[in-house]
Amino acid sequence: MHTRDEAWGALDSGFKTFMDTMGQLTEEELTSRPVVGKWSVKDVVAHVWSLMEEAARTVKAWDGRRPWQEGVAFDDEWNERHVREKEALALIAVVDGLTGAHRQLMHLLDVAEDEALAVVAKDPKGEEMPLVDYFYAMAQYYNDHVNDLKAYQDHCLECD
Repeated sequence: MHTRDEAWGALDSGFKTFMDTMGQLTEEELTSRPVVGKWSVKDVVAHVWSLMEEAARTVKAWDGRRPWQEGVAFDDEWNERHVREKEALALIAVVDGLTGAHRQLMHLLDVAEDEALAVVAKDPKGEEMPLVDYFYAMAQYYNDHVNDLKAYQDHCLECD
């Protein structure tokens, strides 16, 4: 089981690294060119925003019933639907949305009682873990996309 500090550090550094990958790119580079499959950087940010929103909802009901998750497959279709829901938003709104969801998740970690962090329940995909490990695991979603975004950033900087 991870500690609160480990989870906090992983979330904080993962978010910062993820956001840094967007530095030095133009709005056009962030919104119009595919970076992962058909997704632009903006779409990837929207995807991670959706995951962080879902994580916050999950944390709030960690050891209780989560009816909105019953029968849901957190798969490519789920991801596509949530990215499409955000596609009409401006880039700044998507970045702000992710930032707000991240801050909410960090706040939930900050205010969680130590006993609550040790409670074992299932994450949305059905894996059992203590709540603190769920927080830690959420940091991996930032890291999952950092290499793709860094490669894209390096490519765009070479073209300029």
